[in-house]
Amino acid sequence: MKVLKFGGTSIENGDRIRNVLNIIRKAMQDSPVIVVVSAIRKVTDLLLESAVVASKGDIGYRETLGEIEKLHRELVHDLIDVSQVKEVENYLQSELAELSDVLHGVCLLRELSDKSRALIMSFGERFSAWIISSFLRQEGVDASYADARSMIVTDTNHCDARVDMRASAKLIRAWFKDASNVPVITGYIGAAPDGTATTLGRGGSDYTATIIGSVLGADEIQIWTDVDGFFSADPKRVKDAYVLPFISYGEATELSHSGAKVLHPYSVHPAMKAEIPISIKNSINPDAEGTRIGRSEKSDVRAERPVTGLSSINNVVLVNLSGSGMVGVPGIASRLFSCLARHLINIIFISQASSEQSISLVINLTQAGKARRILEEEFAAEIASRQIESLTVKKHIAMIAVVGNNMSGHPGVSAHLFETLGKNGINVIAVAQGSNEMNISFVIDSHDEDKALNCVHESFFLSRRKVHVFIVGTGTIAKSLISQIRDHSLTLRKEKELDVVVSGMANTRMMALRDDGIELGKWESILKPRDDGKTVGDYVARIKTRNLHNTIFVDCTASGEVAESYPDLLASNISVVTANKLGMAGSWKLYETIREAQRSSNARFLYETNVGAGLPIINTLNDLKNSGDKIIKIEGVLSGTLSYIFNELRKGGKFSEIVRKAKKAGYTEPDPREDLSGADFARKFLILGRELGYKIDYKDVKCESLVPESLRGEMSVDVFMEELSCVDGYYEAKIREAAENDMTIAYAGEISEGKARISVKTIPVSSPVAGLNGTENMVVFTTDRYFDTPLVVKGPGAGGEVTAGGVFADILRIASYLI
Repeated sequence: MKVLKFGGTSIENGDRIRNVLNIIRKAMQDSPVIVVVSAIRKVTDLLLESAVVASKGDIGYRETLGEIEKLHRELVHDLIDVSQVKEVENYLQSELAELSDVLHGVCLLRELSDKSRALIMSFGERFSAWIISSFLRQEGVDASYADARSMIVTDTNHCDARVDMRASAKLIRAWFKDASNVPVITGYIGAAPDGTATTLGRGGSDYTATIIGSVLGADEIQIWTDVDGFFSADPKRVKDAYVLPFISYGEATELSHSGAKVLHPYSVHPAMKAEIPISIKNSINPDAEGTRIGRSEKSDVRAERPVTGLSSINNVVLVNLSGSGMVGVPGIASRLFSCLARHLINIIFISQASSEQSISLVINLTQAGKARRILEEEFAAEIASRQIESLTVKKHIAMIAVVGNNMSGHPGVSAHLFETLGKNGINVIAVAQGSNEMNISFVIDSHDEDKALNCVHESFFLSRRKVHVFIVGTGTIAKSLISQIRDHSLTLRKEKELDVVVSGMANTRMMALRDDGIELGKWESILKPRDDGKTVGDYVARIKTRNLHNTIFVDCTASGEVAESYPDLLASNISVVTANKLGMAGSWKLYETIREAQRSSNARFLYETNVGAGLPIINTLNDLKNSGDKIIKIEGVLSGTLSYIFNELRKGGKFSEIVRKAKKAGYTEPDPREDLSGADFARKFLILGRELGYKIDYKDVKCESLVPESLRGEMSVDVFMEELSCVDGYYEAKIREAAENDMTIAYAGEISEGKARISVKTIPVSSPVAGLNGTENMVVFTTDRYFDTPLVVKGPGAGGEVTAGGVFADILRIASYLI
């Protein structure tokens, strides 16, 4: 025998009820069937709305009652043949008249007792069960209407009743003793000992089904709904959530108690006690496998994953009772729990400090006011004497449960969980874990709920891991970066189970934002004119509002304004990757502010490309320092443009002609004076000096400008290029003089003893710098360990592709850290 329960969305219209008919017929082929139904979708809410409106003395309840009547009459006319419609309508009219009388009484008295509320709420299931049983009979299924009030006995807590299992079992067995057809039973409702209607709480039809199934020893209990089963997380919040083919009774209980709406929290226990499997199925997609709930086996194939799924609930508040006077005082916790129990306030979560100085509870939001009032009365003396210093009720919170049978005895689950939350800047307010280690629950601000669910879901490999990248700047580096992300995305997914999702792009005129990712092959057409203040602050504000997990801000500009936003981003736990030197080579005040924000944040800040484009210079320097090596000096060439010019000079070219050639090849800025000034080189050495711990500013870097003094005034680029030949003889002479001593010249820098100097130098022909080619850069580290043979880092130090590659590498480093 099977018990089939159908939820409100499964029976909301004629087509879906016809689906239900097919499901029932298929189930009847191999066993007897019992059907339990909820009210059709929206009706329970409409019934409650009509009751509340009536309780205010407002005859507007009649309008809602009319809507309820219309829904059911339309359903009757859709399903029932003309020859039989009158019988169904007569029953419906009789029930509607009773409902109208009850609402009229509530309206006259302006009072809505729990008893009246439960009676009103019971009509939804009574309507649906009658219509569906009539339709089944019409279609040849021997079905009958069954009112659960004659089977389910509860206490007198009418609106959230507790079932008397012993009394209910007796009535259920008696009712089914002579039953031979398919009963269509009203879910959700029962009766108190005096016969008055009671309800089992929202979703209580599941509970009805498992009670009846457990008493009658069903082979299976099927819960038919509008989703494919139990998901690893709420798919509306976690897009990568997937259906769990199997979960244990314990996992189902923990997930449903903690917010998973697929199953009523109390419904698992009767089935578990009777060892009857529960199947969660989709009536709209009946061929889907669904989720099977049963006893966990030792050979469970999911053993490699400690976490099975996540659930959350946010219509709750955190009640905190604290005070030094609670320490070592017996009975405080007992009084607290007893007081709440007497007033029928359900506790969802409990956390107590080991010092006994505070107790935190999570309860339903609707009971917050009542809980505060009764606890203030209960502990009035302790509050007055300051034994209890505060009783607070914190709203706008969410409780998340991480659930899994295999968490037990699996070291590191808690550490991994809280590390993941910390890296994403999510503050944990309270924590609770049972001794069975199946559930770790924690409380956070509701604003972070989606962020927490997604990052935890990914961190336990329940889905492919993601980082959300927001790029500022759309120039050469950004274009190359986007191409590299696009071309490498398949490899990252396959080999690293990582998605680099570009969720935003902006420049001063255009912007595109898409949480699930911009299509990288069409990004330029997706950019739209900005309608905000067109500042980096507006862009950053939009990123912060989205509050996505694993967010990385990528700066591909040369903007001082963007660099000034780094502290705000880091303070918001948004990691930063930058190719923009104006942060780390900016004013000392900005530099210190960035560093302080970095120290105070769990976010990462990487800027490898600030110095050597794609060359690993910053990382090498930090590895040397962190491993205890002493840096004696740093030398090198850190300008691809100037490296090219001097490499060509050494081959015998004329300075002005080489500069003209470099400009034509795109090696220089449109105005070559920007390169020849050495300013960019100086910023790079400033960054290296600060990395060594020197408190230096840009003005402290002694940098020789290659712009002839006579050409430093106001003049056009064309005039400058024409006049530049005035220094050709000077460089020819320098080369010639150096060659006489087996030397050559280079534009190179040196940092040592707290000072940074960049100038044209005479160097041995055997020097590594003399061996540079094209636009190559080089940095030479002389350290205690690398004294006789200094450590050399050499390679392309400029260009959009290599710089973008360095930025991409920094993004992947942060991704590895975050997940």
